[in-house]
Amino acid sequence: MASIVFGLVAIALGLWGLSTWWWSVVEVLRGVVPLLLILIGPVALGAGITKLRENNEVDAVLAADELHDVAGDALKQDITQHL
Repeated sequence: MASIVFGLVAIALGLWGLSTWWWSVVEVLRGVVPLLLILIGPVALGAGITKLRENNEVDAVLAADELHDVAGDALKQDITQHL
């Protein structure tokens, strides 16, 4: 019973604070969202690279995008050496 009362009081105070300090909440969100994107971006990038490596799709991607010039061959050799 006490947890229900505490929950209702917390919700009421949260809604009151949100409506009273709305612009402060917006300021916090404006600062937190870019930071979260910066932190989540490398995680998503790493997950995508790991999935490509697990499926052995790196060679297929390189073969499809390979240019028949010296720079393209050097790039392919450099990438496959690091894998």
